[in-house]
Amino acid sequence: MKFKKKKSPDISLEITPLVDVIFLLLIFFVLSTQFIDLKTMSIDLPSLDKKTMSNLPENRVKIEISKEGEVLINNTTISEFSLKSLNEELSLIPSNVKTAIISADSDTRYQYIVTIMESLNSNGFKNIQINGVSKVD
Repeated sequence: MKFKKKKSPDISLEITPLVDVIFLLLIFFVLSTQFIDLKTMSIDLPSLDKKTMSNLPENRVKIEISKEGEVLINNTTISEFSLKSLNEELSLIPSNVKTAIISADSDTRYQYIVTIMESLNSNGFKNIQINGVSKVD
């Protein structure tokens, strides 16, 4: 006995609605996306000169930072650089001293300077000066 093969109907996929939905999604995401303009701050540390050194106040805290991250407060080395250790060291300074001078190498990470400035601010220092250290090549 011979069976007749049934002809299967041609299956076709309509992609026109799919393309329409994709374009609508694309338009939605483009219009709803917020482009945030990242703001950065470029800081160029100045180099020291004799005029700058002559204007330094007598009653002050001197903070020096090397490019390796070594911090000295009034020629005393901080063993561990952290906000807590900075606050502890700055709390030992008399309360009448409200001026701090930060001397940093031009290759110093900005995070060190920002952390020190935050610690100085929380300890009540009103006048903070930043001096750079000239490179010797």
